[in-house]
Amino acid sequence: MLHVVIMAGGSGTRFWPASRRMRPKQLLSLVADRTLLATTVDRVRPLAPPERIWVVTSEALAEATRDCLPSIPDDRVLGEPVGRDTAACVGWAADVVSRDDPDAVCLVLPADHVIADEHRFRTSMEVGVAWVEAHGGLLTFGIRPTRPETGFGYLRVGDARGGRDGLTVHELDRFVEKPDEATARSYLEDGSYLWNSGMFAWRAADLRSEIARQLPLLAAGLDRIAAAGAEAGRDVLEKVYPTLPKTSVDYGIMEGAARRWTLPVDFGWSDVGSWPALGELLAAGPSGVRTRGRVVALDASDCIVVGDRVTVAAVGIRDLVVVATPDAVLVVPVADAQRVREVVSALEDLGWDEVL
Repeated sequence: MLHVVIMAGGSGTRFWPASRRMRPKQLLSLVADRTLLATTVDRVRPLAPPERIWVVTSEALAEATRDCLPSIPDDRVLGEPVGRDTAACVGWAADVVSRDDPDAVCLVLPADHVIADEHRFRTSMEVGVAWVEAHGGLLTFGIRPTRPETGFGYLRVGDARGGRDGLTVHELDRFVEKPDEATARSYLEDGSYLWNSGMFAWRAADLRSEIARQLPLLAAGLDRIAAAGAEAGRDVLEKVYPTLPKTSVDYGIMEGAARRWTLPVDFGWSDVGSWPALGELLAAGPSGVRTRGRVVALDASDCIVVGDRVTVAAVGIRDLVVVATPDAVLVVPVADAQRVREVVSALEDLGWDEVL
C-alpha cells in the first residue's frame, strides 16, 4: 500500500519575521488561508487515507503540527529528538511505516511546496509510485525548468524506460550542484536537465537496503531504534538519534543508489524558498507591487509588501521587500532577500530570542 511521508522540519529563518523557530514556514499561511503543511496534506488525501499519511517534524514542533492537522492520527506525527538531515529522517520514517506495513511503498514530500495543478500532481505521483512498485529502485521527481535558476540543484536525465499518462520515467544519470547563471542557461538550452524537487518514491525496504549498503553507521543506529519497538522505543530514540550521521538523502543515498530513476514532471511547482519566490505567487498590482495582508501602497513599484496581523503603508519605495509583524519589521532590497538568514544569525548573536 502507498504511504505518504511528509518532511516537515524547518528552522524558521528564510521567512523571518513571519516565521520563527516555533512557527517555521510550513506552519504559515503564506499563499492561501490554510498553512502550507495543511495544504500539502489536503493535496495527498486522494492518494492515501489519514492513517497512511505520516509527518516527520521536530519533537518541539510535534504538538503544533498535530494541532494543524486534526484529521491525521496523533501517532502519525513523528517527532525527531534532533535534526540529523534528510537521510536519517526518511530512514527512520521507512522503519516506522514498515512496522505497520512491511511491503509499504513510500511517497516522500516536503511540507512547504506550492502546486498549481493538483490533479496533474497526483497523476505524476501515481506514475512514479507505480514504477518503483513494479521495478524497485529509488525515484526522484524532476521539475522541468522554466528559467536559468541558480538556487536549485539539477538532475541530468538518462535513457527513457517507460511510463504512462504522457509521463516517461528515465534513468537518473547524475545529480548536479547549484550552478552559476551561465551554466544554468546552458542546462535550460540543453533540455536534458531538471530541477531537483526533493520529492521521492521508493519501497521502504529498498530505501533501507540502500542505507545499509551506503551508510552502514546510519543503518546500525536505525536498527537499534527499530529493535526497541514502539513501546520502549522513545527512550532509545532519544539516546541514539543524536548520534546518527548527518547527511542528506540526495548526497548520502540517491547519488550512489544502485537503481535510480527520475520522472520529469510539470504541474506548476514552487518551493517558496524566499520572499521573492513568494512574490511570484502573489498577484501583481499597479507598478508590480505584490502584497499579502492589510497593505496600502502609494507610488511604489516592484515591491513585495506583507502585513502579518498589522497594517502596512508603503509610500514611494522601489524594489524592496517589506514584512511587518506585531513585534518585528524587515526591510531589504529584493536582490538581497536571501540575506534574511544573516539577520536571524545577528539576532541570535545579540541574544534577542524573543523575536526568534
